[in-house]
Amino acid sequence: MACSSLSTMSKLELFTIIEACTRLKTEDEFKDVLEKVKNLFGPEMIACGVGGVRLTKVASIINLGFSADFIAAIIDTTGRMRSPLFHRWVESQLPQTLDFKHHPIHPTLNSITPYLDFSLCNVMSHGVIDFSQRYATYFGFAQIPERIGLHHISLLEILAPHLHVAYTRLDSVKKNLLSTIDAGCVNHGSMQTLSAREREVLRWLFVGKSNWDIGSILNISENTVKNHVQRIIKKLNANNRQHAVAKALHMELIEL
Repeated sequence: MACSSLSTMSKLELFTIIEACTRLKTEDEFKDVLEKVKNLFGPEMIACGVGGVRLTKVASIINLGFSADFIAAIIDTTGRMRSPLFHRWVESQLPQTLDFKHHPIHPTLNSITPYLDFSLCNVMSHGVIDFSQRYATYFGFAQIPERIGLHHISLLEILAPHLHVAYTRLDSVKKNLLSTIDAGCVNHGSMQTLSAREREVLRWLFVGKSNWDIGSILNISENTVKNHVQRIIKKLNANNRQHAVAKALHMELIEL
């Protein structure tokens, strides 16, 4: 999904959030960004956590709106994630959604508990594996007032890498990560160098442009852009274009 699928108002709000992510320094400022996300597409509840690459132990969590009982139901006493949607994301690394109001599911299915236990109408989640491949962030949203659609998924795919970078840059989060996992440095020299054109394409990926948009801007074919994107993903050892952007931000390959 790309920025071109969003309304002008959504784009402006989105860019405001992205810009705020680049300069925030405190947890309170990060919470303010999450409140802006609420205004963007209306979820009543947002939670985010960071931990080992498969979140075998959650190192830090911020919760805006979910009940303490719900959080206890999806994170056990050892800090392990038990959310069914989280485990789906681990397997696919794609945004996950459940919308019980518009897509009823038999209540006995294990895949939707504990969401029904806490009367959630819908849930949407996504995560980002850090460039170091040692830890990951995971973001959950619930009680979105309208039917979850492609524009919600598009927003989530664009926002997740920026929220990941902002969240894991917080001193309190870094401290908790260091105390729970081995978050050693990655040898960036092992990654292949990006060409000038690939850095140019990467910059436009950062602002949410589609392959077609980038091709028009750079006066190259959409297929050529696709090849550049695939090479960028391979060189950065990323899982997808959003993951490549997150890695590039950490490695300071993108000028803010």
